[in-house]
Amino acid sequence: MASAQLWSPAGLTARVQRLREEYFSFYTRDYFRNQVMAFTTGKPWDVVFSPHNWGVVPEMFVFFPSYTDSLLASAVRVTLPEDFWKHGLPLRRAIFFSRVLEEHLPVQILDGELIVGGQFNTALSRCFTAPEAAAWREREERYLRALFDLHYAGLGNAGAIPGHLIPNYRRVLQVGLAGLVDEVEREMAREADPARREFLRSLVVAAAGARRLALRYSREALRLAEQAADRGDDRRREELEAIARACARVPWEPPHTFAEALQALWFTHMLIMAQESYPGAGLSYGRVDQYLYPFYRRDLEEGRLSREEAKELLGCWWIKHNYVYDYQGRVGANQGINSGFGQLITLGGMGPDGSDASNELTELMLEVIGDINLLEPKPNIRLHAGTPDHLLEKVVGLIARAQGAPFLLNFDEKAMAGLRWQGLPEEELWDYAPVGCLENTLQGKDRSGTVDANVNLAKAVELALNDGRIMAAGEDPSDPGASRRLLSRQWGPHTGDPRTFSDFDRFLASVKAQLEALVRHLAEVACRADAIRAAFEPTPFLSLLVDGCVRQRRDITAGGAEHNYITLEGVGLATLVDSVVGVHHAVYQERRASMEELLAALGADFEGHERLESFLRNRALKFGNGDPAVDRLAADLSRHWTSYAFGMRSPATGRRFRGGYLSWNYWIGYGPLTAATPDGRRRGRPLSNGVCPVNGCDRSGPTAVVRSVGALGLETAPNGASHTMSFSSATFRDPEHIRKFAAFLRAYGELGGTALQVNVIDAETLRDAQRHPEEYANLLVRVTGYNAYFVHLGKEIQDEIIARESHRA
Repeated sequence: MASAQLWSPAGLTARVQRLREEYFSFYTRDYFRNQVMAFTTGKPWDVVFSPHNWGVVPEMFVFFPSYTDSLLASAVRVTLPEDFWKHGLPLRRAIFFSRVLEEHLPVQILDGELIVGGQFNTALSRCFTAPEAAAWREREERYLRALFDLHYAGLGNAGAIPGHLIPNYRRVLQVGLAGLVDEVEREMAREADPARREFLRSLVVAAAGARRLALRYSREALRLAEQAADRGDDRRREELEAIARACARVPWEPPHTFAEALQALWFTHMLIMAQESYPGAGLSYGRVDQYLYPFYRRDLEEGRLSREEAKELLGCWWIKHNYVYDYQGRVGANQGINSGFGQLITLGGMGPDGSDASNELTELMLEVIGDINLLEPKPNIRLHAGTPDHLLEKVVGLIARAQGAPFLLNFDEKAMAGLRWQGLPEEELWDYAPVGCLENTLQGKDRSGTVDANVNLAKAVELALNDGRIMAAGEDPSDPGASRRLLSRQWGPHTGDPRTFSDFDRFLASVKAQLEALVRHLAEVACRADAIRAAFEPTPFLSLLVDGCVRQRRDITAGGAEHNYITLEGVGLATLVDSVVGVHHAVYQERRASMEELLAALGADFEGHERLESFLRNRALKFGNGDPAVDRLAADLSRHWTSYAFGMRSPATGRRFRGGYLSWNYWIGYGPLTAATPDGRRRGRPLSNGVCPVNGCDRSGPTAVVRSVGALGLETAPNGASHTMSFSSATFRDPEHIRKFAAFLRAYGELGGTALQVNVIDAETLRDAQRHPEEYANLLVRVTGYNAYFVHLGKEIQDEIIARESHRA
């Protein structure tokens, strides 16, 4: 076994340690806490699963029919009021949601837990009438045909993804659901339009369901308290009575204590997941250390709570979020799907005057992160020029010993520049927070669809070299012969035979034209999904919690939030850049090959053309080495497609497209669907990841990589830009080196990108983990936009990470 020191849980109280161990005992505990629970109206046309919600997960495509059928077959019928079908769709959805919470969602309190609620993974009826169901199915089928063509052609994928936002949790803690309902009812009294008034009523009904579920937990806590009293366990009785009091108050009333605030947050969070039938992905808390701090501080000052008691409460709260993985833990899901939920919390960062806003709770949460070794909630640390040295060095110390945490470092000045370019209010930029993986939004008022569409940028070179047609495609299992059809389709504009291009500028213009075509294709499919969701899938409970929906009388799925965007994530940026540079060097500058010879080499996947392959891979300049000419070209290409995307809108909701860089698993998945590229990459090999250089091509050290990423002009990609860097553990070997790395992070904030993930692990440890996974259960790594337990990742991703670390060595 390798000698690397692995991060393991430490410093936990007996209670938190026991709850953590119980969570991980997937195969031995006597309950299955969070399996998918389907609920139906009982109508033969009912729908409980929407493929467009999962259109960005290509691994699931072949399973869509089985999910659709099996979930409906297993669904529990919900008894509905007699006048149910007389109401509009939003109110129907609210009534159904409320009935499920009041009568069907299981209520279970585990022994010893202090924050309760753990079963929220639903597949809720869409509550369609027969005509609505028929219309939904027809539009869903047209969307899926377009989506599958897009994917198997290797161009990308798109959907209308739930989650991926920050609700106004701060407001829930300030006024409770009751305060929000009071505001809605005042608006109802002023609203004359019946349909708009009914929409507002749907928000009230959904909130009432949340209150009833909390009261069910209160009654269960009192029942268990009586049992504890009977067995003479006064300590547990007192805890359960406190839980009962909390659940009788929150989230309906605003919390009074730190414990009640955590309970209110968790109830609200888990019920949004239940409402959307989407367990966890991208549903984030925002700046939790800021809005929880008054409760923490007051409890300490008034003697109701000690620091250690607060830490134990946080440990109990932390564990709850990992039940999004409960059902996957039993089936051993891999390929990173079991690690990508991303319930992000944001710590630190600026205040409104630019000064540092971190506090004692920030540091306490960092301690919990360092001790508990769990995937969720994923911690993001906001850094800026004014971050105190002691806090920065504490973060670096955590990076050094905790593989995978902090999950993300976000750099305020660069992130805010993108939001400013996007046109968000200047006075609110300081209070931004990342969502899910790294996507920057405003809290409580912004739905930016942070992974709604993902575009394979490297495909633009393929199209430019083949007059707008692709050179590689996959085979759709549901459509025999799809590959031949996709290869013959004219995907991009006719930009001409590249053999006739007289100079490099002509080739570059062709690449840019094909980039625009890619963006249009992705936007068109994303708009189809956006229109389906807007017309057929209101979410009244979530709409109550996002600013703008009440004022506009519009559900969040229909564009009701104050700020509405669809994010288009770029995949393979460095592969695109290096390929364009490769053509420039090989064909136009050094004339190592004619365009004819280059096309022949790509068509043969470099078989028989190894000398040209070697030149392209090893001699042509590469992104990530601080070369000014390459960096200017990279910035030009990045700004071109992101600016073009920003000019597009969804007709159904008015949502504007914005760019970002988040490769998730696509940089590996789209490798086989992308032909050989002029950077010397053979078909099937991974593309580049986020804004990282191609693996093995950054040969001038980390500071050169930082300069190249910083030169991209990432303000036109306001969603954020995933950048993963790896360092040897020797980089952190003593306090002096810790301080040096802290200085490196300050330099990154000045010169680099918007978001950074840091891996500290060696390749031999990773290889040993592949061979002996049972010995490395706690080994966390950063992948791209998410972190994961290494042994649960698919072998393709594991191999890519090992290659990345081997290059660093």
